Amino acid sequence: MAKKKSLKGLGTRYGIKIRKQYTKIHLQLKQRRACPECGAMRVRRVAVGIWSCKKCGYTVAGTAYNVEL
Repeated sequence: MAKKKSLKGLGTRYGIKIRKQYTKIHLQLKQRRACPECGAMRVRRVAVGIWSCKKCGYTVAGTAYNVEL
């Protein structure tokens, strides 16, 4: 089965380069991440640059679309 790209809602607008960049960032933003404290795959983005674990409540600052620890 082919991997589904995240281009929902863009249609043919904005050009292929912008749509590919959007897809790359969107998939990176939505991927599952492990908590550095408890190891659970429950880290979610709360705001731009702020990531929090839903299980233990651990909060860490990272980049806008990814956690760099």
